[in-house]
Amino acid sequence: MGQDFSPGRDQDSGIRLLTLGLIALVAALAARPLATNMLAAQATATPAFTMPAGTGKETFESVCSLCHNPVAVVGKQFTKREWEAKVTEMLQEEPDVTGEERAAIVEYLTASFKPGGKIYVNIIAAKDLATLLDLTIDQATALVQQREQRGSFKTLEEVKAVTGIDTAKVDAARERLAFQ
Repeated sequence: MGQDFSPGRDQDSGIRLLTLGLIALVAALAARPLATNMLAAQATATPAFTMPAGTGKETFESVCSLCHNPVAVVGKQFTKREWEAKVTEMLQEEPDVTGEERAAIVEYLTASFKPGGKIYVNIIAAKDLATLLDLTIDQATALVQQREQRGSFKTLEEVKAVTGIDTAKVDAARERLAFQ
């Protein structure tokens, strides 16, 4: 007894349910390619790389991996001041990360990824390769394309064999190249 069977009420409820279902479906479909592309990019951009050992490594990996792949820092070579600014920027909305943890992260990054440090040619992006090897973006992109097509570089000679590369600049950085 007491149920309202008027046509308008059932129709409004059905339309609301249909609308909510469509919104959920569109959101799920929109997020799917992004997540798939991000996972594919991480898989190809980070082939079996182990972060350098050092004090603060565990803190860095546990805190920073909450938001991004920790390998993202490998192509950066910052001073301590620059790492402090970057860590402050990245953790500005993370009040649970203590001052001691932030300091440990900065110390690890400063020791592991400093100016004049190793250049991980099989990991870093074209933009970072261009900066660290003083190449044009086109030359650095050619390196990355070759790496993606043929697999990781194993020797200095393989890097220098990439068509269009300024071999003198690669030679100048030979002691810093890491093929890990």
